[in-house]
Amino acid sequence: ESKYFRLGFDPTVLNDLPRLPNTHGVVYVGSYGPIHKERNKLLEEVAERIRVDFWGFGVESLRRSSPILQTYHGPAWGKQMLEIVSRSKICLNRHINAAENYANNMRLYEATGMGCLLVTDYKDNLRDLFEVGKEVVAYRDARECIELVKYYLDHNSERSAIAEAGQRRTLQDHTYQIRMAELVEIIKPYLS
Repeated sequence: ESKYFRLGFDPTVLNDLPRLPNTHGVVYVGSYGPIHKERNKLLEEVAERIRVDFWGFGVESLRRSSPILQTYHGPAWGKQMLEIVSRSKICLNRHINAAENYANNMRLYEATGMGCLLVTDYKDNLRDLFEVGKEVVAYRDARECIELVKYYLDHNSERSAIAEAGQRRTLQDHTYQIRMAELVEIIKPYLS
């Protein structure tokens, strides 16, 4: 038997990474390997219309003409990755196909936890995690993603309000301390 277990955010990183001014507009930090073809396609469509700065790994699987490579800055892990997100106005997210219709990847919590506006793909359970339109922004296809990113780049106060609300929600409901209490409840029935 399997159980659904959500990922989370470690708020102690906020002590190590002071809030810095936004020096990046739109970012994506992640992987681009062959299992991410659909994600790469969406990111490329967005990058053809809007400047997106990219970090991560697996770019060798991209075609040489990929617009991702035009603003690719190399790998980023750990605190460096979180600092990039923290210094950004908008962080893009798209789940891997294996997630099907469920939202549950690290970027959901990393971007919101760092106080960045998360623009993510819509999933059936996203509303169970965040209030869409008030704590995160969700799109259903590349066209809608582009429209939303353009809108929020032009509307600073709305973008900031959603980013701040997303951070409050993550720090209130999506920390690893909370997840460990949830894990205890999941495994309790199996311990007797």
